[in-house]
Amino acid sequence: MPCLGLELALSRSGKLSLANHFRNISSLARFIDESQDAEETYLLLTRGVCAHSQWDMSSIQVLDSVAGLAIPIVRHDPFNQSDLSNFPGWDARLSPVGKVLEEGRPLILQDAAAQDEFPGFRDDARRRGYRTTVMIPLEVRDAERRQMVYSVAARAVIEVDETDLSFLQCVAELVTIAVRKMRKLEDEREQAQRMRAILENMTASLTKTLDTEAAGTLAAGLSSLFPAGWLAVDLTSGRGLFDPEVPPPVALATARRVPEDLILAAISARGLASGTVMDLTVAGSTIRAEVSPLQIDGSHVGALFFFRSQPLSDHERIAAQAGRLALSSFILRSFIEFKSRRVTARRLMSRLFSGDWRDRDEMLDEAHRLDFDLQAPLRLVVLRLPGGSVDDGTHSFILRSAQSVFGASVSCLLDGDLMLLLDDRAGEAVRQQGLFLSRIRSLLPEGTALVMSELVEGFEALPKARETCANTLEVAQSMQASGWVTPVKVGEFPALMASAEMVKVEAYLGSVLPEVLNGTGRKAQAAAETIETFLKTGRRYQEAADALGIHVSTLRYRLEQLSDQHGLDFDDSDKCFELDLAIRLQKLRSSYGP
Repeated sequence: MPCLGLELALSRSGKLSLANHFRNISSLARFIDESQDAEETYLLLTRGVCAHSQWDMSSIQVLDSVAGLAIPIVRHDPFNQSDLSNFPGWDARLSPVGKVLEEGRPLILQDAAAQDEFPGFRDDARRRGYRTTVMIPLEVRDAERRQMVYSVAARAVIEVDETDLSFLQCVAELVTIAVRKMRKLEDEREQAQRMRAILENMTASLTKTLDTEAAGTLAAGLSSLFPAGWLAVDLTSGRGLFDPEVPPPVALATARRVPEDLILAAISARGLASGTVMDLTVAGSTIRAEVSPLQIDGSHVGALFFFRSQPLSDHERIAAQAGRLALSSFILRSFIEFKSRRVTARRLMSRLFSGDWRDRDEMLDEAHRLDFDLQAPLRLVVLRLPGGSVDDGTHSFILRSAQSVFGASVSCLLDGDLMLLLDDRAGEAVRQQGLFLSRIRSLLPEGTALVMSELVEGFEALPKARETCANTLEVAQSMQASGWVTPVKVGEFPALMASAEMVKVEAYLGSVLPEVLNGTGRKAQAAAETIETFLKTGRRYQEAADALGIHVSTLRYRLEQLSDQHGLDFDDSDKCFELDLAIRLQKLRSSYGP
């Protein structure tokens, strides 16, 4: 601590000269500047002022507004040595401290021992033997954010002029500057320590990210980077990561069983700015959380949730950003595995649908690597997605939902459709359709249609199953149907039409329909209208003529011409039924196909 021994140069009146006031301020400034912390600054202030002026005692008091007390925290009184740690303070109502802070200006008590406005202060002045007192508010607060007052006292009654008061105010301002500087330095030191801790914790966490068995250790390390109450969701694996010592305020059985509500919330975090506040509904309870998406190579792979009422501080955000990097590295392994399995599934299903089965054993082995048995009874599910694409997180969730509901499943995105190949050896797939759709519905774009094939005994029948599903979805799109597409939804006849091979349908129409019906001119339109109306009325001439608005003789003439030119026999009921069916097939095909 700096030496405080200075000679006081007094004027003939016993007061410090103005020149010495300035010299003493300079000396005090040097001493205060050499202090190492706020407590030392307060001590230097109380001792230094007494050493550099006519004042005998000095102290700093704080106002504890909660306790209603004025408490001295530093005191220089060479005449009365006392331990302030055992002194609780005065009732603030009996002390001038509150008045000084309220008015924000110095207070001079000419004789503290003789005044009655502050009885508690008066009693202390009489006990310790001080008289004239000056109290000045400080612009800084103590470590507990309490307001402070700096005071000096003389053992005699003295006159306090403007020079004396200005000197004390100048000293108080020097203390304010010094304390602010020290607190800034302390903040910088704390920031540096926090940054070192963040780097150390991030480094320690990164060393564990590639070890999937070290999830528990990683979670504990991340808790040193994240605020209390956090949860990460890995969409590529469907797992959660949290610190069991400080669990998040949501119902979690294990890290491997994350509630679907949280999975859906993690998927919906795609594209959100980091730190977005949202309401989560989990198991019927709503909780507020701050969410940040997790990305790898531009792909949305998960989300990080913070469950707290206060926003993150700047340092907490830096630490959280470092933690997100460690989390993304941890998820990287499952992300690569998911991508690899998806590529394998796409290659396998492309071969199955193309009929390229030259190496059956290779295909069986490839399916085995996907934990799938191609020799089991199969069903194909096709999702027709508006836009023809789906993000990785949604794709992963749909596949896991299929595996949970139907059992063993593989999936890929092919030609704009999401394909799911199911193992239906249990024969329960049709019955589980509603449950599957209920799990994924909230993720599907509006207008998504999906269809399930008939049971496929052997993968050789998959190309036909895919064609049938594609045709059925075309019918559904033309009818603006969504959800599960079934004969009940689109009609038995369209479903039958969709299941037919289009090459055979075209050949059938070409052999049954007269060439005139394929035209677009007035003659073709009149012929088509005449035939359709005649067949629709059950081949009743008068009823058909009335419907067409022509004379019955005109109708007979038209039919005779069609019969002669195109070989149509309108008297043969079987031929007429076949012709009627062909016309309906042609109209249905035109309604959903180019």
